[in-house]
Formats: sequence, C-alpha cells, structure tokens
Amino acid sequence: MKEKTESTVKKYIELPEEALKSLKGGKFVEGTLHVDKKTGKIIFNAWKRKPNTSKKDRVICYHSNGWLKESDNNLKFFASVSKRVGAVCACQTMDDELQYVTEELFQKIENGEIDSNNLKLY
Repeated sequence: MKEKTESTVKKYIELPEEALKSLKGGKFVEGTLHVDKKTGKIIFNAWKRKPNTSKKDRVICYHSNGWLKESDNNLKFFASVSKRVGAVCACQTMDDELQYVTEELFQKIENGEIDSNNLKLY
C-alpha cells in the first residue's frame, strides 16, 4: 500500500503596502512575481493602473440614425443604416444625415453656441 505524502513549502513574498491594503480590502491586485537574484526573495510588483481620465463627449445634435459629438480633439459623426436597404440607399441616407448634421453645426456656429475657431461649446 502506497502512502500519500504531502510536503508543504513556506515561502515569503514581499508586497508593497498598497498591494497589501488592497488585498485586505477584498480587491484583486494584478502584477508580476519574480525572484530577486541578489537576495533570493520573491518580490511582487503591483501594476500601477491609471484610471480613465478622458472627458465624456458633448452631443452637438442627434439625427434619425445617429449623432454628432464633440470631444476635446475631434468632431465625431455616427450614422447607422440597416444593410437590408441596399448599398445605394444606405449611402444616400448617410449622405443626407451628414448634410443635416452639417447644417445643424453651421446653425450653432451662427447662433454663437459653438466657436468656429476651435469648435468648442461655450
């Protein structure tokens, strides 16, 4: 009869204080483990993730199939047309929507709601 032997090895891992606080708080901590060649200790380096700091896009106008939005650097035009209408009809619909959005943009510039130099909403 074979006896089952279990061997346990205790190793200590060096953790930064921030990672330990996060673990005690019930959070997951992503990072890398490696053995320090000089000391032979196992060291954990937590990844320092930066939160997403981008601002939300501002809606300039909505149209029947999408929208026109302004981010810090770009104007974003979105149109969604069903494939079932066919390529010609889809292209015409998107062209019509672009004309509508362009007119709305010029109207807002004329009304002073948008600065035409840098297209920022006031």
